[in-house]
Amino acid sequence: MHLSLSKKSLFWIVTAVVFISFVTFLNVLDSGTYKLDAKSQKLQDKVDIENRINLDLQLKEFDPGSQTLKARIWITPPEKYGNADGPSVQVLYDTRVVISAAKIDYNTKEDFGFGFYEVYDDLRSIDLEINADNFEMDNRGNDKWFPFDRYSLTLLGSIDFRIKGGDTEDLSDDVYESLPVAVQNYSQSLSGWSAEFKMSTNENATVESTYLNGQFFYLNIILERTSLNKALLFLLGLIFLGGGFSMLILFRSILMSHRPPTLSGLIWAGSTAFTMIQTRTIIPGAPRVGVMFDLFIFYPALLTCFISGGLMFYHWITKETWSREL
Repeated sequence: MHLSLSKKSLFWIVTAVVFISFVTFLNVLDSGTYKLDAKSQKLQDKVDIENRINLDLQLKEFDPGSQTLKARIWITPPEKYGNADGPSVQVLYDTRVVISAAKIDYNTKEDFGFGFYEVYDDLRSIDLEINADNFEMDNRGNDKWFPFDRYSLTLLGSIDFRIKGGDTEDLSDDVYESLPVAVQNYSQSLSGWSAEFKMSTNENATVESTYLNGQFFYLNIILERTSLNKALLFLLGLIFLGGGFSMLILFRSILMSHRPPTLSGLIWAGSTAFTMIQTRTIIPGAPRVGVMFDLFIFYPALLTCFISGGLMFYHWITKETWSREL
C-alpha cells in the first residue's frame, strides 16, 4: 500500500523539523564559556583602569587525571608603571611578581624564585601550572564522576613596584607600591570545559578589602564539563543501552521461538559489541576506564550484549530444528 502524497509530504516535513530542532538545540548548549562571575566583575569595575593592574588569564589545558591546569598570564600595569609594547610591557619601575603555582616560568633573566624585572625590562607572558585544591567543591572533585565532575583551583599571588630604594644596595630603604589586580579572561577555548572565575580571599579579610588593598590577588577558578559535552555523552549512552537491549530482545525472541537462531543474528551481536568498544575510545573528554559512565552505562550494556550473543550462539549450534511458537 502506497503512502498518499500528503503523508509523504508530512513525513519529510516532520523529518526536517526534527533535524532543525536538534541542530538548534545543540547550538544553544554551552560549548565553552570563560568569564568572571557577576559579583567579581562588579567589584573590579569599582576601580578605574588607570588605577589597577590588568591580569589577562588564558586557560590552555586541563588534565582531570592529574588535576593540573596549564595556563598563561599577561600582566599590564597602568601607563605610570609600564609602557605596553605589543605582547610585552616595558616596566618603568623595578617590578616584583610572586605567584603560587606547581610550575612557573617568569620569563626573567635570572631565577630568584619569583619574578623580578628591573627598570626597562620587558615583562612578557608567564606560563604556569596549577594543581586543583577543590576548596570550592563539596564533592565531585574527581574524574570518576565523569561527565559531572567539577574542579576548583586557586590562583594566588602579588604584584608590586619598587618606587623608592632601587638606587641603593640597602634593602631596608626599599618602598614598594601595590595596586588592585583585575583578572580578565583571555581564553578562547579549553576543549570540553567551561570556567568561572571568582575573586576570593582568606578567612581574615573580605573579598572587597583584599581586592582594593592590592597587596595580593586571590582568584578561584571553577571548571566543569560543558553542556554540549554532557548532551553528546547522553546520546552515546542511549546508543550503548540501545545496542545492549536490542541484543537482549533478539535473544528473548529466539528463546520464545518467535525468531530462529541464525548466523546473521550472531554477526549482528558481535559487530554491536565491538562497535561499542570502539566508540568508547572516542568519547569526548577521553575519560579513563572505570568512571561512573562505565559502571552504570557502558559495562552493563556491553555485558548484556556479550551474554545475549553467547546464548544465541549456544542456541544456534544446539538447536537442529526450529518451529515458530504462537
